Amino acid sequence: MSAEMLFLISLVLALVLGFLFKTNIGYFALTFAFVNGVFIYDMSVKKVAGLWPIYLFLMLFIVTAFYGFAISNGTLVKLAEKIIYSSRNRPALLPIVLFFICMMFAGTGAGAPATFAFLSPLVMTICIKSKISRVLATVLIFCGSTIGSQFPFSVGGIIIQQVAENSGFHNEGMAMCMNVLMNSLVTMSIFFVITYFVTGGHRTKKVEINKPEPFTAVQKRTLWIVGLVFLCTVIPAMLKVAMPDVATVKKVASFCDITVICTVGIILCSICKVAKEKDAIAKVPFSIIIMICAMGTLIGTAVSGGLVSSLSSWVQVNVTSAAAPYILLAAACTMSFFVATLGVVIPTLALLVAPLASSTGVAPIILFSLISVGGFYTGSSPFSTCGAMALAGLEDQREADVLFKKLLFLPVAGLVWLEFCLYTGLLRNWIG
Repeated sequence: MSAEMLFLISLVLALVLGFLFKTNIGYFALTFAFVNGVFIYDMSVKKVAGLWPIYLFLMLFIVTAFYGFAISNGTLVKLAEKIIYSSRNRPALLPIVLFFICMMFAGTGAGAPATFAFLSPLVMTICIKSKISRVLATVLIFCGSTIGSQFPFSVGGIIIQQVAENSGFHNEGMAMCMNVLMNSLVTMSIFFVITYFVTGGHRTKKVEINKPEPFTAVQKRTLWIVGLVFLCTVIPAMLKVAMPDVATVKKVASFCDITVICTVGIILCSICKVAKEKDAIAKVPFSIIIMICAMGTLIGTAVSGGLVSSLSSWVQVNVTSAAAPYILLAAACTMSFFVATLGVVIPTLALLVAPLASSTGVAPIILFSLISVGGFYTGSSPFSTCGAMALAGLEDQREADVLFKKLLFLPVAGLVWLEFCLYTGLLRNWIG
C-alpha cells in the first residue's frame, strides 16, 4: 500500500475516531502523525514534532486572546448589537453588507489572511446574535476576503503577478493577475449568492432587539485599541503596495503582521485595564486550536514525505488534452486542502502551465486561473486560516463541532461548483 493511501486512511480514521469517542480529533491526528512520520516516512519524533504549525498556533492564540478582552468586557457583543440594530428593518441585507466589508478590508492591501484573522470574530458574533447560518458566515468571510485579496494592489494579486512572471510569462503577469481577479469575482460572488439562498440568508428575520446602551468608557477604550490594531495592520500593507522598492517601508510592513500587532494590542488592553487578563485567556478556544494544529501536523508529515510532489507528477503524466482543465482544477483544490495556496500550490503548479499549454493547446492564461482559483476554493476548510478563525469565533464547543463537520464538505461543494463553472464557461479568459 502506498504512503499516500496510508496517509488518507489515517486522516479518515482520525476524523471517525474523534466523532465516535467524542474526543478531540487533534489527539488522534497527532498520534497518527507520529506513527506515519516514524514508520512510513522514516522521520525522527523530534522532526515530526517540528512540523507542528507554530505560526498558525501562535496567530490563533494571540488573535483570539486579543479579542478575548473585547469579548469579556462586552465590547464585541455590543458592537454586533449596534450593527444588527442599524439594519433591523432590512435584516436580509446584513450578510451582503458583511460580504462587501470583508472584500473592501482585504482589498486595501491587508490581504485575505489578515482579514480572516481580524474580521472573523466580529462577523461570527454578529451572525450568532442575528441567527444567521454559520456556514453562510464562513462563506461570506472567505469569498469576500479572497476576492478583495486578488486586486492587483493587494497581497494576493501581487504574488500571482510575480509567480506568473517568474514562470516565464514575463509580459503577461498583469493580464493573468486580472483574469484571476475576474474569475474569483464572478465565481465566488455567485457561490456566495447561492449559499445565501440555500442557507436561508434571504429569510433572515428581524431580530427583536432594544436600542443598545451607549458604550461605556472601558468599551470605548477597547474600541480605540481595536481601531489602532486595524490601522497598524492595514496602513503598512498599503504603503508597501504604493512604495514596493523602499526598504524601510518593506521592513515595517513585514513587522506589522497581524500576530505582532495583536500582541501589542494585548499589552495595551492590559495596561489600560479594559478587562482582566485571565478572563481574556479564558475566551481562547484551546480545544479548537489544538485540533487544527494537530491536523496540520498530520498533513505536514505527508507533505514532507512527498505528497505534493507525487500529486504534481501525476498531473503532468496523466493529464490528457480534453481532461487537462478539469484535472488541473481538481489537483489545485486537493493540494490546497493540505498546503498554502499562495505559498505552495500556485508556485508548484505554475511550473506545469507552459508544458501543459504546449501539449494540450489550452491557453496559459486559463490554466493559470484554474490553478489559482481552484486553490482558493478550499480556503473554507477547517484546516485553513479562514475555517480555523471561523471555528475560533464560536465559544460553544458543540456548535464548533457541528460547523467543523460542515466545513469538511464545503470545499467539495466548491470544487463541484468550479467544475460546473468551467464546463459552462463562467470560468474562462475574461481578458481576451
